[in-house]
Amino acid sequence: MTGAGQLLAAAFGDQVDTAAISQNFVYIVSSTAVILAVLGLVLIDAGLVRTENMLSTVIQKMVGFAIGTASFMVCGFGLWNYQYYQALGVPHGFAQSMQDWRFAGSFLSEYAQQIDPAVAPGAGNSQIFFVFLAVYGGFVCAIVHTTASERLRSAPFYVMSAVIGGVVYPILLWLTWGSTSPLTNHGVHDFVGAYTSYIFAGVFGLILTIRLKPRLGIFPKPGQPATWAPHSVPLAALGVLVLMFAAPLIVVGCGFFVPGEGYYGISMTTSGLGLVYVNVIVALAAGGIVGGALAYYARNPVHALLGPISGYVTGTAGFDVLKPWEMFLIALLGPLVVGAVYAWVNRRRIDDGKVFPLACATAVGCLVVGVVAWGTPTGGYFGLTGDYGFQHAKIDLWWQLVGLGATVAIAVAAALVLVVGLGNVMRLRVSEHDEATGIDAARWRPKASAYVPPEHALQPSS
Repeated sequence: MTGAGQLLAAAFGDQVDTAAISQNFVYIVSSTAVILAVLGLVLIDAGLVRTENMLSTVIQKMVGFAIGTASFMVCGFGLWNYQYYQALGVPHGFAQSMQDWRFAGSFLSEYAQQIDPAVAPGAGNSQIFFVFLAVYGGFVCAIVHTTASERLRSAPFYVMSAVIGGVVYPILLWLTWGSTSPLTNHGVHDFVGAYTSYIFAGVFGLILTIRLKPRLGIFPKPGQPATWAPHSVPLAALGVLVLMFAAPLIVVGCGFFVPGEGYYGISMTTSGLGLVYVNVIVALAAGGIVGGALAYYARNPVHALLGPISGYVTGTAGFDVLKPWEMFLIALLGPLVVGAVYAWVNRRRIDDGKVFPLACATAVGCLVVGVVAWGTPTGGYFGLTGDYGFQHAKIDLWWQLVGLGATVAIAVAAALVLVVGLGNVMRLRVSEHDEATGIDAARWRPKASAYVPPEHALQPSS
């Protein structure tokens, strides 16, 4: 038999049969939808910064996303996947997982049909999931950037993105997300990465925002008019719509497809793809209704923009285990929490009216799931018994609190190192002159000749 024939004979057909390829496409769509979500963040930030800073804001977010994604690819997936090697009793599990799933690892260097399913079942899915988790790491960096847009210098942000994407996010992911992760295996439940993304970014971003201080002109002194104005609120609204489109596509990739048996959430909860999809749309709608009502009441369009997203993040922990009517009631809380925290940060002149309020709504959703879904079987892995037995753990409020506490602790520790530590060795914030006259004009040739009339420029503080 010649080369091509030998290759065909050596292939493992189960890795590329119709069921496997169908699952591959679902995970490809979910992974690509994360990039679509980054586009949504780009549009939101481009709309909610000053016109003179829009180009710099967009470039920073795109580069930070790329750095966070690439940093995770080095060893991040190997660290996350270690939980399954440990559960399955693979000898020298950590070293073997790193050898198999680091960027140049053996399972990322072979075609799926050439990998024995007895060693790596669903290899194609795992290869695509490698990308899914990597781009989600970049997405977390993009969220962090949103908390400090228009005033954070590029160099420190790129260092933060490298460390978050390559170290902090993989550790938090391994700890709280996946059916055999140390906390999930005891009962912590998180379906769409509520702990690893929104809560982490919100806590980290709050510390970063406080260290950077507010943008010039956004909190005027009593009796003085605000001199800061966003570039385009409708552009930000378009970004929210992009996020709403991406959200259901991301969510469906957060689980296991078992042909002929059903769909299981990433923590091994029994679920259904149809109800998961319904729950996402219900959460967006419920949040949109309450957010819209708050916007009209307060005459502030921010609540309408954040409404659907706040409903969504409130449900991220429980889309797989809640009934649609439960999801609707829980999602109604999202805009209320966001509105309360939004007012709280503004009263304290903290310049983050988006990410931290959404993080608080996410935390509330995680805790409510611990109550509503109390006792739901979770954790473990298919076919296993004992400490990693299939669905041997139970969801409860205590373990949701443990997951929340662990996430906050890691976020604070990371911020102390990356915000406080970096701030002691390099300048974090752009100069007041550049912020007042426009960062784009100071940094980029396409805007280098832009002239900002003095009467339209912000004035640096004395």
